[in-house]
Amino acid sequence: MSKRVEALRKHTFTVKIIASLLLCFLAYIPESQAHVKWFTDGSYADRPLKFGEVLEGRFFYSLFALCMVTVLFGVWLDSRINKASWYKRVDGWLEMRKQYAPLVLRGAAAIVLILSWQSNAMIVPTIPVPAHYEWLGWFQFVCAFLLLIPKTVPLGGLGIVFIWFIGNITLHPFHMLDYLMFAGCGLYLIFSSFKSVKWNDFGLVLLYLTVGFSLSWVALEKFVYPNWSMFLIKEHPKLAMGLNFDFFLKSVGYVEFGLGFLLLVCLLQRPLAIIITIVFFITSTVFGKIEIIGHTMIHGALIVFLLQGPGTYYIRLREWIGNIWKRIGFTTITFIALFSVLLVSYTNLAENKYDKKQASLQAKPEHQATKIEMAGYPKTEIPGIWMEIIPDAQSGYNIHFNTVNFNFTPDHVNSGYVMGEGYAELYLNGTQMGRVYGNWYHIDGLPPGNNEVMVTLKSNDHSEYCIRGTPISSRENVYVEKK
Repeated sequence: MSKRVEALRKHTFTVKIIASLLLCFLAYIPESQAHVKWFTDGSYADRPLKFGEVLEGRFFYSLFALCMVTVLFGVWLDSRINKASWYKRVDGWLEMRKQYAPLVLRGAAAIVLILSWQSNAMIVPTIPVPAHYEWLGWFQFVCAFLLLIPKTVPLGGLGIVFIWFIGNITLHPFHMLDYLMFAGCGLYLIFSSFKSVKWNDFGLVLLYLTVGFSLSWVALEKFVYPNWSMFLIKEHPKLAMGLNFDFFLKSVGYVEFGLGFLLLVCLLQRPLAIIITIVFFITSTVFGKIEIIGHTMIHGALIVFLLQGPGTYYIRLREWIGNIWKRIGFTTITFIALFSVLLVSYTNLAENKYDKKQASLQAKPEHQATKIEMAGYPKTEIPGIWMEIIPDAQSGYNIHFNTVNFNFTPDHVNSGYVMGEGYAELYLNGTQMGRVYGNWYHIDGLPPGNNEVMVTLKSNDHSEYCIRGTPISSRENVYVEKK
């Protein structure tokens, strides 16, 4: 008996050391940037790639095969780990502490809600509370308080689910599917408060499914909105570790999808929670505190998986499937089917969202001229302009405008938006000079000194062609000597 007590003391000491190191690590993470959708200026006005375009991408099939082989290796590894004596000891040690799992998630959820209330955001740092939902900030504060009292935890969990539904109303279900895990966390907290073990296990299954789905769903944006991630990689090139950017981007997408899938089917169980946590903390060394804050809830969920393991429902599923070869067959079919269904769903929803966004932009009147976002379009389709400024033999300067994927259409001005049509807007030293309806324009009367000439592209409805919010333009300097 004394040996077991001594062993437990050693384990406790080790846990304390690890916790201390982790706290030190968190304290010195540099301020930086994080999750793709949080830290790029891309929007749903960016044209997403269609299903066929995703399939035509380089490295798509080879990396898909590699990802599936890795997942199947996980099936085999899972069967081997479960038989190992060292794993059984660790598994048993964690099993004795699974009653602390709901407490961990309560703490993580309360932290997220308090931080959201403090920053006037919803659930994650980059979803601001809408002006007509200002009460939602204090609602999150109340929910955080409810999570501190055991008897009111179900109300706090219900509040989290409610906040997620509000997000669906104020934003769009397509956007909020990224954060389905928050609804799963709320449901887990509700069911974990029940006395019935059956309901407790059902809440755990919902947590596995929603967290796994969120990881898999977010991974697909790397395939459908590649420019979002490409922008981030160019800002932090060391992330790619010297690899081809496109190859690295698709690899990351498959890694995220594979991890999410493993959670969905509950493979590798407790070890997988450790693997995903390590992955998130590695990215935090680059992306900083905001990434930690944004992923606090998912870290809490991963600790729940670590403490509670697969639960009875997943154990029954594994026993029902039977031997290792049946599990490999089941996993192969499930992986292919899930990836196909989610990718088709994602591309269709993204295209629908894009069409609605474009229709909304085009419906604005002329005095509310807006921007037409070209990020996401193939480079071969994006309009462009550059100019040559040539001194005129008599006076002033002649400007020659060269365009690509763009036609001047003066006959169609004030009509609806047509891709690649419109006119140009000319500026001199920041002051608007007038519209340009052709390839040549004469300018005279420039003041002495350095002058900046700029031209931007406009559509027929007076909207401005942009890439990530920056107008598609050309600038040249003209120096005029004093007479």
